Amino acid sequence: MIKIIKGEAPKKLVGKGVEKTKLDLAEYAENKLKYDLGELKFEALSSIYNSDIVRETLETIQKNKCCYCETKSTRSNNDVEHFRPKAAYSSDFKGISKYPGYFWLAYDWDNLFLACQVCNQIFKNDFFPIEDETTRAQLNNFSIENEITFLVHPSIDEPSEEIEYRESIPFGKTEKGKKTIAYLGFGSLEHGKEFNIEYSSKHKIRINRLFEERELFYQEKSKIYQTIKLLETKELDSEGFQILNGLKDIIKNAQELDSEWSAMIQYAVKNEFKGY
Repeated sequence: MIKIIKGEAPKKLVGKGVEKTKLDLAEYAENKLKYDLGELKFEALSSIYNSDIVRETLETIQKNKCCYCETKSTRSNNDVEHFRPKAAYSSDFKGISKYPGYFWLAYDWDNLFLACQVCNQIFKNDFFPIEDETTRAQLNNFSIENEITFLVHPSIDEPSEEIEYRESIPFGKTEKGKKTIAYLGFGSLEHGKEFNIEYSSKHKIRINRLFEERELFYQEKSKIYQTIKLLETKELDSEGFQILNGLKDIIKNAQELDSEWSAMIQYAVKNEFKGY
């Protein structure tokens, strides 16, 4: 994961979103019991939270990368993801959905990101675990201030303080980091065992595929890095320096925000691609 730094929210999101949120809060106050029982359910308007300007703004900020696994949208279409799920929420992985979700944050800029469909629909879905259920916002006048989440927030938290990489494998530096990797499935099957997560066959296919792709990417960049170190010990002619600088550019670009798995390569360069 990388930290996503947002600017101001698109005006359309703020204007129409605030208006719709007021209507939803009034509707909830009038029919609270039915919404709590799931007899009535909020349907967020994609024309607002998934409007062209919102999606385009997020694409620019995130460089078309998933906010969780850092894959590019060329591999999987991205969804506009609600960090706190809008319709319903589940306290347990693959657990029972509870109502209502965080409907009042459906158009909140801090709650919106781009996530690949695998992370969003197969892993996260409406799963949103917190440390203490008595602090759940739905029970506390919609206040999220006291919720301690088990998932790293892409723009409020600093992902580098929660997650690190050892070669191509992410590791949690904190409990939150460990659970984010395990529950969102961008580590290995071993990460899930620590929390007794029973991955489905679909989960396992995705975890293994991403693991393999990321490992190939890492090994490719590792070979380039080692070649750079070797060339730096040689006397080079102008053509040799041109080749060396080209390889350096590849490693530099792989650390930039718009590269897949840039966080991984940043750690690798910092550790000179040395194994653990």
